[in-house]
Amino acid sequence: MSLAKEEQAILIVALFLLIYVGTMINVMVREYRTYLDDYPMCHFSLGDFIRRGRFYICLILGVVFITFVSLVVSLMAISIQ
Repeated sequence: MSLAKEEQAILIVALFLLIYVGTMINVMVREYRTYLDDYPMCHFSLGDFIRRGRFYICLILGVVFITFVSLVVSLMAISIQ
């Protein structure tokens, strides 16, 4: 069973995004845990977690958007050939 070029491109991009998003979420959680350890009076709050992780959320969304656009352009180029 061999995959077409389009399927290979989608698979590679999906794996890259999965690894990238997983790594960034891990970094967000570790940074928030460090924050909670430094300030023992603070308790976990989802809103606070999202507010403190805005930078990482923007990075994740930016990379996903750029990768998606690149994938669409490359698939269009492959289909033209």
